[in-house]
Amino acid sequence: MSAADNAAVVRRVFEAFARKEGLALRGVFAEDAVWRVPGSGVMAGTYEGRDAIFRFLARLPRETDGTYGSRLVDVLASEQRAAALYTARGSRHGRTLELDQLLLFRFRDGLISDVLALPSDPAAFEAFWA
Repeated sequence: MSAADNAAVVRRVFEAFARKEGLALRGVFAEDAVWRVPGSGVMAGTYEGRDAIFRFLARLPRETDGTYGSRLVDVLASEQRAAALYTARGSRHGRTLELDQLLLFRFRDGLISDVLALPSDPAAFEAFWA
């Protein structure tokens, strides 16, 4: 796929989750895709396979009483990769989160095959998800 195609897929992912239509994206993730979240909080881990990724993403609103959201700032893409800079916001157990994060995407055969989440402030990220 072209860089423009991959950037469009990333934008589509953010738009679908903003509309709470995440399951409509099943066709953009490879069956064996992997999503990695650093740290030791409740959302940290390696989620292997499309179904595990969607279960992980469905937990975000449950863990934050529906307050978690993201606003896409920018996308940089090539023919095999993309980086999405976004602002994450939410509240959980009396704590609030508002920080920039980066998602690094890898594509294989036109599908997302790998995602790595990188918070700009790992300590704040850990405290929020503790």
